[in-house]
Formats: sequence, structure tokens, C-alpha cells
Amino acid sequence: MTEVVISGDTVVRKEPAPPPTIRVDMPPPVAPPEQLPDRGEGADVRLKNIGGEPIEAGEDGRGLREEVRRQQRERADPIYEWKADAAMPPPGEHEAFSKQLRRASKSQYEARLSTLAQDLRQIPGATPESARRAAEFMADPPPIPVTPVSDAGQPLARLLDDQPVTEYESFRNLAEAKRAMRNYRDLEDRQRLELAAELTRVEQETRVAEQVQAQQAAQAQAEQKEVERAQQAQAAHVAAATRAQQEAAALQQVRQMSLNEAQLAARIQQHEQQIFQRYPEVLDWQSWEHTQKTNPARAAEIQREGAKSQAAVAQFAKLQQDRQLREYALGQHQAQQAAAQRAAWNEQQDSAFQNALASRHPQFSSDTGRTKLQRLAREYLEKDLGLTKAQIDAEWSRGALRSAGAQMMLADAAVLKAGRDSMLDLNSKRAQIPQVQRPGVHRPAGAAALDQIHTLERQLENATGYQSLKLATKLHQLRREAGLT
Repeated sequence: MTEVVISGDTVVRKEPAPPPTIRVDMPPPVAPPEQLPDRGEGADVRLKNIGGEPIEAGEDGRGLREEVRRQQRERADPIYEWKADAAMPPPGEHEAFSKQLRRASKSQYEARLSTLAQDLRQIPGATPESARRAAEFMADPPPIPVTPVSDAGQPLARLLDDQPVTEYESFRNLAEAKRAMRNYRDLEDRQRLELAAELTRVEQETRVAEQVQAQQAAQAQAEQKEVERAQQAQAAHVAAATRAQQEAAALQQVRQMSLNEAQLAARIQQHEQQIFQRYPEVLDWQSWEHTQKTNPARAAEIQREGAKSQAAVAQFAKLQQDRQLREYALGQHQAQQAAAQRAAWNEQQDSAFQNALASRHPQFSSDTGRTKLQRLAREYLEKDLGLTKAQIDAEWSRGALRSAGAQMMLADAAVLKAGRDSMLDLNSKRAQIPQVQRPGVHRPAGAAALDQIHTLERQLENATGYQSLKLATKLHQLRREAGLT
């Protein structure tokens, strides 16, 4: 029976102590194998009595009922002996069996406490004393005090254990105590809901803080990327400046080499003129042979001057060769840089044109559509503008037709031409509506546009390149206004 103790505003419900646990070593019974009686071959086992002869039920079934009662009376259940001597502590002198059971239960309780304390000692920072106290608390926790709640939903003040409970402070009847406990449970439910709401609010605030932190992280990442792009741009600028300085230094070196070469050529020419003026016999072969025979010292002096002149000429040839090699390497480097810059610019312009084409003329944005658009554009340049294939390739390589604006202008012109041709095919199959005649003298509609058309046609005959594209576009617009297309 559950015991309820009320002390002031504290209600304690004590459950009865669990029965003591006694370990019993009981071996399982061994049943002999069951043997079915042999009734001969072909016998139906459903009609056989396992223990003897077949049962005759009779017409009213009385025989079957009597046989069942007989077998129930004769059946004997095995009796098993319960030996708990191994689990029980040795009895003391003149000790009752109940006291022996209490000692056994206490020893098992102590064993469970020791095992639980041993497990709690594995926690970091736990000591044997703290593990023992925790095990005792977990095995026999103190009763949880319950605070009664008034009908207004406010917890009542707790009573002190060392003071008596007066009639004013106690419950007048059991119904009032039940109502106080119900109010207590309602208060617990409200507190649980408030706690859940608080946890939800904290979770939302945490989520908002995480979102703000994620936005700040994304902003910091974007700023970091911007800083990295600025650093890359600065590095590219520094690299470009370094390359420009290197190219300037190389050009200055080539200029200095050319200057040294020119100065050496001037010195060689001046030295040869001095030789001719000082030793005129070198200009005549007979005079030179006469000088070698008559004045060997002068001849040796002339040969030394000639050797100096030949050495200077060899040095001049070496300087000229070095300069040419340096100019060739510098030209190759500049050509490679120009080709790389041109390729990057071409790729940028082609990408910009493809993006604009996908939004402006989506029917030509696929591979097949771009092939068709290229064919239409080439036909427009050759047939309408009169450009040759060589001129088209030259303007394309120079960049006049490669820019995104020029490509889009050419695409618009090609698309307009394709639409005009389609409309001409359609209009050729329609009956022409006669124009309304009005009285009086008037200027025909589109006459001003016709004058401008003739002017643009004369200008287009001598225009080339990008100017021809602009004139052709304007001419096409005027023709549409005049009703010629």
C-alpha cells in the first residue's frame, strides 16, 4: 500500500520497499524424448491415443470428457527444489531465517552500491568518496518536495519542519489537498510551456545571431575577395610596370648599341682617312712595294695602322651582330606580348558578344544558329557592302570587326537583311494595294529619305572598314523608312 505523508505544504508519497532479490541456482529440467506408439503401417496418427488405446467418444461425447478428466487426475507435475544456500549468508547462532534474508538483501544492496560507485569512479575528477555519495544518492534518492498551489495559481509559502502545522495552514479536507495538487500540476504545465517558449526564443535568437554571423562572414569573405582582387590588380599593374621598364631598358640598350656602333664606324672612317693622308703610298701598289723595299720601318708602321683598322672593323661587325640579335629578340618578345594581349582582348569581346547575342537574338545563340549568323553576316559584307574576302579577313584581324559592338552591329544588319529577304518573298505573293490619290501638288512620302539614300550610297562607294558598316546600317534604316524594304 502506498503511504502518503503531508507535512505542511510538502506532500511525500512513499512507495513500498521492493522485495529482496535472492539469487537462485536452479538447473533446467531435462525431459525424456517423446515416443509415438507404433500402430502399424497406414495408421492415421490423428486417430491414435498417444498414451494408450483409441478414445471412444460415444454418441453424446461423454467418453471423451471422462477420458480427459481421468488423464488430468493421473497427470503429476514435477516438483522442483529451490536451493538458495549458496546465495544466502551463513546463519548465525540462534538467528532467525527472516533476519538471515534481511542480511542477504543488505549484502546485495551493498554489492550494487559498490559496483555503481566503481563505475562512477571512471568519471574524470571523481574520488572514491564522491563516487560513493553519488551511488547512494542514485540508489536511494531523497523525496522530491511538492509545493501546493492556491486557487489563484500562486505557490503557497513552504512550512518549516520544526514548526507545528496549524489549522489555517493545513488542508481542511482531501478535496482541498487534491485541488492544491491539481493546481501544482497546472503550474508545472505553465512553467513547462514558458520554458519551451523561452527555449524557442533563445533558439530563434541563436539562429538570428548565426545568420548575422554568417552575413558578417560572407561580407568579410567578399571584402577579402575584393582585397585579393585589388592585390591581384596591383600585382598585375606592378608586373606590367616591370615589363614596361624592362622593355624600356632593352630599347635603351639597343639605342646605346646603335650609338656605339655609329661612333665606332665614325672612328674607323676617320682613322682610315688619317692613314690615307699620312701614308699616301697605300693607295698605289707600286708605291707600297717601293716603301717596303726602301723603308721597312715605315712599312711596318703602316701595317700596324692597318691592323688597328681591321680590328676596329671586326669590332664593328661584332657590335652590329649583337645589336641585330638583340633587336630580333626584343621584337619577338613584343610580338608575343601583343599576340597574348590580342588573344585576351578577342576572347573578352567574343564573350561579351555571346552574352549580348543570347538576350538580343536568342534564335542565333546555339552552335547551329551562330553558324547560320556567320554565313548571313559574310553574305551581307560581300554582297551588300561589296567587301572582298581579303578585306573582311584584314578588318577582322585588325579588330575593326572583332569588337563586341561591331559584331553586334553586323549581327543586327544580318538579321535585318534576313528578315527583309523573308518579307520580300512574302510580299511578292501579295497583291499590291494602290496608293490613295489626293488632289493638289504634294511631295511624295519618303522623298527626303530618298535624297539621303542617294547621298549615303555615294559615300558608301568610297568607305571602307568600320565606316562602311555605319553607313550601311544607316542606309538600311532609311530604306525601311522610304518603304523600299
